Amino acid sequence: MDESPACLRGVNGFLPLTCNKRLDGRYNPAMCGRYTLRRLDVFLHEMANLRGAIGDIEAGYEIDPKDQPFDEKGKLLSARYNIAPSQQIAVIRSKADGAFALSLVKWGLIPSWTKGKPKLQPINARGETVPTSGMFRSAFDRRRCLIPADGFYEWKKLDAKTKQPMFIHLKGDRPFAFAGLWERWKPDEAEPIDTCTILTTTPNELMSEIHDRMPVILSPNDFAKWLSREVLGKDVVDLIRPFDANQMEAWPVSRQVNSPKNEGAELVEREDAE
Repeated sequence: MDESPACLRGVNGFLPLTCNKRLDGRYNPAMCGRYTLRRLDVFLHEMANLRGAIGDIEAGYEIDPKDQPFDEKGKLLSARYNIAPSQQIAVIRSKADGAFALSLVKWGLIPSWTKGKPKLQPINARGETVPTSGMFRSAFDRRRCLIPADGFYEWKKLDAKTKQPMFIHLKGDRPFAFAGLWERWKPDEAEPIDTCTILTTTPNELMSEIHDRMPVILSPNDFAKWLSREVLGKDVVDLIRPFDANQMEAWPVSRQVNSPKNEGAELVEREDAE
């Protein structure tokens, strides 16, 4: 069975994404290249408790209702244990009127100015360079988003030939949000496609034992500032920082997660490392 990750093969017919690390003879997803979203409704409920600062979340779906992975209340129709690049993922973003909307977009950013067939669809953006990068700086100023999650995977090097998949999440299995950027790309003679990327930063103490990068996880108190279209990128640079390691934990999991074809609760269960 082909267990090469989505970043190498692409998913749902989309183009392959940047990927350049080896994993047991296969290519390893870029950081952060796989994550879970099992309880979107819990995330939205916690956001509702921040209503004074964040405002109400509206359902801003932009694809056919029959393809929705969650209902009008944000409850997942099926929990996701192995979300991979180029798939449709849930994001929260600010609308022109200032309201916040829950939408589905493709994971793998295509800048709006792209002409012809995209050559790159980065699933990650280095937080240190997004303010000046030609690919990301416009989105960093005006098109930031939250990407709800409740865990992510990274591959820890055990020896020269072996890497162990690790499941990283918050203690108490609390949901959280990655810092994301989104773009709207208009292909030739086709409908616009909304895409996104996840920001990364230097690792905290926990992640430094696993990888040299980690996704940017935002504090709930910073959600409104990150989403606001009135706040320029230069004023949210301070939010691009490692998350508190004391609030996180990690454990080894099955190599079944290597394949985006695999789904199920068994993927996040603790497994003894080899």
